[in-house]
Amino acid sequence: MAKHTKANIKTIFNLATPQEKRDGVVWYANAQRDAQQIAVKNDVPLHIVVGVIAALSPNNKWDRNVINAAELVAAFINGDPMETVKVSTYHTMKAKAWSILQEMGNNLETIAILNGQKIIAFYHCILGRNDCCIDGHARNIAYAERVGLTDDKTNIGVKEYRTLQEAYRQVATQLSRVGRKYAAYEIQAITWVVWRRVHNIK
Repeated sequence: MAKHTKANIKTIFNLATPQEKRDGVVWYANAQRDAQQIAVKNDVPLHIVVGVIAALSPNNKWDRNVINAAELVAAFINGDPMETVKVSTYHTMKAKAWSILQEMGNNLETIAILNGQKIIAFYHCILGRNDCCIDGHARNIAYAERVGLTDDKTNIGVKEYRTLQEAYRQVATQLSRVGRKYAAYEIQAITWVVWRRVHNIK
């Protein structure tokens, strides 16, 4: 792990206003609440709904992601075919989400269907597990550089992905010693809120 990586994450964290810290801390909690509402409405286990959300997340804005998941779960429960629902992501990811509903398996079986480091991390974060979803922004924060999300540098390999996750986990542990207890995904969310403001990202 590059020595400066954790320092870069802390630098951005330290720029956070109290409101930005609150916004980051509640993001995944609110995401779980949204998933829970879909789960209760359709009498489906929470982890299945979260798996559907994670599968539908690539290149999908959050509000649309939740709507897509709610519609797909409802279609499955009502016995409607997958094709009746339009989603704002790739067809292969829609098929994964549908497979999760068909399997209705346990946590490990859901993860096996997701089968992607970023969407598995996203799944874990929404469920409140101490994981961290490393997207292009999280990578840029850790390296203190801003490269476009379509740049080859943001294609993060397995080893680099785990290294960056560990950096966020260690920062969460270090910051928890001097204040409230943080999860790695909360540090990622807070720093993203700050990064978005600093770089005027819409």
